[in-house]
Amino acid sequence: MKIHMVAKDALEAQGIRWIIQSHLTGVQLTTWDDIRGLANALNHNMPDLIILDMDKWERDDEMLKAALQNNKIRWLGISSERVFQVAYRGLRLHAEEILFRPFSPTDLIKQIQQLRFQIRNEQQQAPNSTKENREMVDIDYPDFFLTEQIHSKPVIMSAFVTPHAHTLPLVYDILQGYPFTGKYRFFALSEFILGIHETQETAHLKEEYRAFLAHWKEQMEEPLALVINTYSEKGPLKDIYQQTKQLTEQVFFEGYDIILAEDERSGWRDMDPFLTPIEQRQWIEMLEKKDTKAIREWVEHEFFTYKKPYPSPDMVRIRLTSVLAQIRRYMKAYKTQEAEWEHAYHNVFQQIIRKPVIYQIVSELLTFISQLLVPGRDNLQEGSGKLVEKVKAMIESNYWDAQWNLAACADVLRINKSTLSRRFSVESGQSFRDTLHQVRIREAKRLLQETDLPLEEISRLTGYSHQTYFNAKFKQLVGRTPLAYRSGI
Repeated sequence: MKIHMVAKDALEAQGIRWIIQSHLTGVQLTTWDDIRGLANALNHNMPDLIILDMDKWERDDEMLKAALQNNKIRWLGISSERVFQVAYRGLRLHAEEILFRPFSPTDLIKQIQQLRFQIRNEQQQAPNSTKENREMVDIDYPDFFLTEQIHSKPVIMSAFVTPHAHTLPLVYDILQGYPFTGKYRFFALSEFILGIHETQETAHLKEEYRAFLAHWKEQMEEPLALVINTYSEKGPLKDIYQQTKQLTEQVFFEGYDIILAEDERSGWRDMDPFLTPIEQRQWIEMLEKKDTKAIREWVEHEFFTYKKPYPSPDMVRIRLTSVLAQIRRYMKAYKTQEAEWEHAYHNVFQQIIRKPVIYQIVSELLTFISQLLVPGRDNLQEGSGKLVEKVKAMIESNYWDAQWNLAACADVLRINKSTLSRRFSVESGQSFRDTLHQVRIREAKRLLQETDLPLEEISRLTGYSHQTYFNAKFKQLVGRTPLAYRSGI
C-alpha cells in the first residue's frame, strides 16, 4: 500500500510514520514538506492514500483540488481547526475522514485498515479477480489424511477455532467472501476451519488475519481464535496438518479472540496428572478446615501458571478430576450429598471434560468449592423452580437489549455469574445463552409474520446488533432464513 503524506511538521511526520510502521506491514510511506510538492508528485506517482494536513491547504487549494478530483484518490484529512470550513472542504472533496488533533493512534490505524480492506475488496471484485476466476491452491481434502503429497511451493497452514460447532458454517461463509490476497483455500472440518495460503509472507498474513478478526468481532458475538502454523520445515501436507491440529489445542490455555502463531515444532511436555500422596493430604486438610483462601491459591498456582511447552490438555483435565475426587471424598465424609449438590458436582465434572478453555473450568471449580464450604452463599438455598422462573421473567423483559447478558442478570439477582449459569442450566435443562436466543428468535418470528419491518430493524428490536449474526442464529434455530420464513418457503 502506497501512502503519501503532508504533515504539520517534521515531528508529526515522524510520529505518524512510527505509528504506521509499528502497526502495519507492507506500507510504503512518502512524506512531502508542502502541498505543492505533493500535487506535483501525483502527476507521475499515484498513491493508494493521501494523509493531508488541511491547515496547509490555503495557498495551493486549486492545484490539489484538481489533482484529487481528476485522479479520485482516497485521502484522510488532519486539522487543528474544528470549524465549518474544514469540514465543508473535506465533504466537498470526498475525504474518507477528518481527524482533529489530538487524535488517537488507534483512530488513524483503524481508518487505514478499513481503506486497505476496501482496496483489496475492489481488487477481488475486479473482472479478472472474481471468486469464480481466482486461482486457488491446488490442494484437496485427501492431501491432509491419505496421501504423502509435498506441495511444490511454500504454504502456511492456519485454523479458525470456535467453542461452538454450530458457528463453524458461519465462519466458513465469511471466510469465503473475505478479500485475502494471493492464492489460498479454506476447508470445512468437523472441529475447525482449515486455511491454506501459498505464501512465505508471515507478517503480511498475520496482518490480514488481525483485520479479519476485527471484522468478525464487529459483526458477531461468538468467540473465535486464529491459529497460524508458520513452522517452515518442508514436509508432507499430512504432517503439517497434524502439527496445525495440535496447535489448535493450545486454545485450551490461551483462550479465544486472539491470534496464536507458532514458528517452531513443539510437542506437549510430560506431566504426572495424578495428585501425589502429599498433595492428597494437603487437600484433605484444606477441605476439613474450609480454608477457601488456601484452596484458591493452590488451584490458581497449579492451573494458571502453565507456560510453553504446555502439557497435554487431556493430562490437565485428568489432574482436575483428581482434585475433584478429593472433593467427592469430602462430600461423602460429611454427607453433603443432597440432590442439588449432586447436580452441581456432576455439572463441574462435565465442565472439566468439555469446556474448551482452562480458565472457565477453574472458575467453575472454585465457585463450586466456595459454595460447598460456605453454605447459603450466593443465594444457593433458594428454591429450584423459583430461580428459573425469575431468570426467565428477566429474559422476557430484557431480550431486546443487545448489551444485556448473564452478568447483568446475575447482578440484579445478587448471585455469582458462574453460580447462576450452572444452576439455571441444571434446573431448566438448557443454558442461559440458549434460552435468551430462543426468546429473541421467537419474537423475531412474530415480527416477521405480523409486520413489514425490514430485517435490519427486526434484528435490532430483538437484541441483535448485527443482521448477519441475527440471520445465522435464526437459521440455526428455525431451519430457514428470516426471508424464507416470512415468505413461507
